[in-house]
Amino acid sequence: MQKTSTRGVQEADVWAAADALIAQGLRPTIERVRQHIGRGSPNTVSPMLESWFATLGQRLGVAAGQGEALPSSVPDPVQRLAQQLWDAAQAQAMEAAQAALRQREESAQAAEAALLVQQEQLAQREAAMQAQKVAMDQALQMAQTQAQDLSRRIDELRQQLQDRDARLEEMRSALADAARQREALQQKHGEEMQAAALERQRMAEQYAGNERHMLNEVDRARQELAAARKAAGEQERKAAARHAELQDRYEKSEQEQLELHAQLQTARNAAALAQERAADLRSLLEAQQRMAGAVADEGGALPLRRASLSAARRSMTRLKDRRGLR
Repeated sequence: MQKTSTRGVQEADVWAAADALIAQGLRPTIERVRQHIGRGSPNTVSPMLESWFATLGQRLGVAAGQGEALPSSVPDPVQRLAQQLWDAAQAQAMEAAQAALRQREESAQAAEAALLVQQEQLAQREAAMQAQKVAMDQALQMAQTQAQDLSRRIDELRQQLQDRDARLEEMRSALADAARQREALQQKHGEEMQAAALERQRMAEQYAGNERHMLNEVDRARQELAAARKAAGEQERKAAARHAELQDRYEKSEQEQLELHAQLQTARNAAALAQERAADLRSLLEAQQRMAGAVADEGGALPLRRASLSAARRSMTRLKDRRGLR
């Protein structure tokens, strides 16, 4: 039964080429057969040529494995030529077999060396990914710690803001009380002025007949009025100073409240950024874990590891960009 090559070369083509080379007085070799046919690889032609050499003795009338001579009807030159062709065919077949064996051994050694290199590269990648995993675990822990610290800081700022609001409300109440006291003093001063005027009028009417006594009483009333005015002025000055002091404290409290609001907003922004960093680190850690699991697979899993490594690199790039924005 004829053999058919996957590359289109058939055994009959090889045998016909070998017969043609014998007819030309040439020893059939793999390269000569390939040149005669015009196609076919050495690995394809070699076993077909060996099959041709194996049947050559039978086709020439020489039994394989026996030293019997050709029938006496065959001329001696033909017998010698057949024997020479047989010996040459055996030598060529042995040479071709050894060459094919050497080629296969070299291919096997090259494949083994490539496998060792690939295994070493995989071990290095596994070690590198393990180191990256440890680093990302540490970064994730640091980000979580920072997020907790920021959360505590926000709570403290909120408490401080509430305390400042309470103090601000107290100062507003004190400022309102001071304003009411000032109004009460002004009203009291007006009433005293009115009472002094009434008293002066009463005294003038009562002591109209006694000018000296009246003058004395008028002087005394003037002195009392001056003293009352002085006292009222002093009280009014103190009330104004108290009002100015409370007003200044109120303005400072307003400024502190604005600063606390700004600090609170900054802390919230920092907390949001820390949460985003923690989310990125979690995604990156999951990608590294998937890559670590894929390292133990066969060579066909290399595209998956490359894709996971690319995703990890993109996550690290985004994390560096966010750190740069801070």
